[in-house]
Amino acid sequence: MRICLIASLAIFVASQIGCGTADRIPVPLVANDRSEERDVRQPPQGKQTSNDVVRLIAWNVESGGNRPAVIAEQLAQFSGYDIVCLSEVDSKNFEVYSKALGGKYDSVNGETGGTDRLQILVNAGRYDLLESREMDQYQAYPLNKGSHRSPLYVRLNDRRSGRELIVMTNHLARGNAEFRQAQAVGLREWARDQHVGVIAIGDFNMDYDYLSMKGNEAFVEMVRDNVWSWLPPDDFVDTNWADRDGDGKDNYPDSMLDLAFVAGPAKEWGIECNVVVRTDDFPDDELTSDHRPIELMFEQ
Repeated sequence: MRICLIASLAIFVASQIGCGTADRIPVPLVANDRSEERDVRQPPQGKQTSNDVVRLIAWNVESGGNRPAVIAEQLAQFSGYDIVCLSEVDSKNFEVYSKALGGKYDSVNGETGGTDRLQILVNAGRYDLLESREMDQYQAYPLNKGSHRSPLYVRLNDRRSGRELIVMTNHLARGNAEFRQAQAVGLREWARDQHVGVIAIGDFNMDYDYLSMKGNEAFVEMVRDNVWSWLPPDDFVDTNWADRDGDGKDNYPDSMLDLAFVAGPAKEWGIECNVVVRTDDFPDDELTSDHRPIELMFEQ
């Protein structure tokens, strides 16, 4: 498994490509082949077998388009992860999903976003939860206009290493490209002021097309000034499925909405990133999510 590149991304402006609500901007990265299907229940490979490895996973579980009992059954496969970040969670399912992971996690639950909330589950046996916060604004930068999901983060102390870190999960605006771009600016300026390693992972709605190597303007703002570095996955593969016209074909092929970024000392942690592909996960149905999870792994 190749280690994800953590590097400053030079941005070039390109012409529009119709794939949603904003322009796509090229990023000079060469896409890899699609990943082979891998069941998340299989033991991690290579260095991930160490007990000192930190394992995170993020998943948009598609509130309103799933059956919570099915999602809970699938979540049970993730019980080996240290931190689980979920988006589009109906508040009545916070406890359902927490119990599905075996009850060993502290659950930090978002309060914004209506039925599409955020949830971070933290392995209580490994981490001290120092702080949790949902941010609707940072300084002069708005992150929630009232109907969106505010970024949710936890500040943790890893008892094994003594390392402090921040893990944030996000689900940025989908239908408002201008506000999504403003959210990315706010997240960048917030990260600029942090003094510990920061990991941001979730559904950013940044429309990264890995064949044309382009993301939208929110992606551009996120990585501006090299405050955040994007973690490209080890193998590029779709993280989301959409078939709004019902023709059985993905409306947004070769697209990634689910991404991970690092800031501060976390850039030096050698973090590996993967899209979790399971048999028959796409196309989804009314029982399952229309997103694939993404996972991160790094050594202490």
